[in-house]
Amino acid sequence: MSGWRESRYFQLVVSQTRDFAVWPIGRRPPEGWRIVPFAGTIQACGRQVAERTGAVRASDVARSVATDISLVGLLRKAAGEQPDAPALGFGHLRLSYRRLWESVDDVADRLVAAGVGPGRRVAVVGDCAADLIGAVLAVLAAGASCVLCAGSRPEAAVRATRPELVLVPAGPGAPAGWPLVRQRWRGVTGAAWQARGRAGSTVAAPLVEEPEPSLMVPLAEDAVSVVWRGTQLTWLAGDCGLPRSGQGDRLRVPVPTDPLVGAVAVARALLTGAELVLPAVRPAGAGDRRDAAAGLARWSLRIDRNAGSADEVELCGFAETAMVAAVVSEGGALAPLPQHRWHVLDDDFGPVPTGEVGELFLAGPMLTVGYLDRPELTMARFLPDPLGAAEGSRMFRTGCRARRLPGHRFALVEGDDGI
Repeated sequence: MSGWRESRYFQLVVSQTRDFAVWPIGRRPPEGWRIVPFAGTIQACGRQVAERTGAVRASDVARSVATDISLVGLLRKAAGEQPDAPALGFGHLRLSYRRLWESVDDVADRLVAAGVGPGRRVAVVGDCAADLIGAVLAVLAAGASCVLCAGSRPEAAVRATRPELVLVPAGPGAPAGWPLVRQRWRGVTGAAWQARGRAGSTVAAPLVEEPEPSLMVPLAEDAVSVVWRGTQLTWLAGDCGLPRSGQGDRLRVPVPTDPLVGAVAVARALLTGAELVLPAVRPAGAGDRRDAAAGLARWSLRIDRNAGSADEVELCGFAETAMVAAVVSEGGALAPLPQHRWHVLDDDFGPVPTGEVGELFLAGPMLTVGYLDRPELTMARFLPDPLGAAEGSRMFRTGCRARRLPGHRFALVEGDDGI
């Protein structure tokens, strides 16, 4: 889309749900979007959005928090329906739903006592997947936003996301600048954990720009973090196109090295009443298959059923689509998951004919909110959807080139020039 890239100035548009985006000047935006009387560079549009959204009414905060509680509520509902069923397998350790949520509630109470609640931002740093799951759930159960810093550069992620507390395993290795221990507890594996704060300070006032609890995961290649809301993850509880799972089934991610893939697997397993089985040891050199330039990840999900059968599916997605968007079929063709829309568009945002190549855009229920504290980047990558099923819908500009195939399937084209 050379014409789009070469343009320097854009008009600002807003949807009925108060999502902001940029759109080419002089071109009518899609249905459900209206033009804001402001135009300029993406950076200038970002500053304008920050000014417009900087003040959030208390009623808006309360309403947003009430909406997101549905994720924790659904997780608790699954646990309440089968408290003695296995929830988490890790090496020789097997935790029931009752035991897992007892641990989560204990940590959540400790975090609340330390001042954590709606509008707060808490980072979780560690290597043990089982303990990370417990810590992340505890932060969300306390109503706060969780920054999952489980990549190769946790200290850089902590600095970039500016949390108010950092949860880390006890002992050496805590991020620099967080010497004050506010709480101590045992994780789900029995390992000692701590909530650390800055010396001489208390937990700051709630962040008005973060009224809704969310999960944030820094991207590996830079300091940018994607933001997921609970409403995205609750989609995984239903008929979302992933293999069916339920009580007595065991869900496995063969190589759960990517924190985002792990978060999706946790949500799918615990929302459906299955047991999530994690490998006790991370294989040397293991990792999901990710295109470093485009950000596309391919990973496998396996369900071992209580009846003895098994299903395994290969999936692909972007961090911006919560790691799920399509199933990889034989020959490498991609078939979108239910309710997901894949657009291959030309320079004028029109669909290319079957067999032709264009730029790939994605839309659907797993589309993330955007990037943490980066309104200009969010507006540049999350655009109004001209082919959206609903007015005001958005699409994600992947930076990949793809070919439309018959039967609503797609194939990525090698050597895409990105954005």
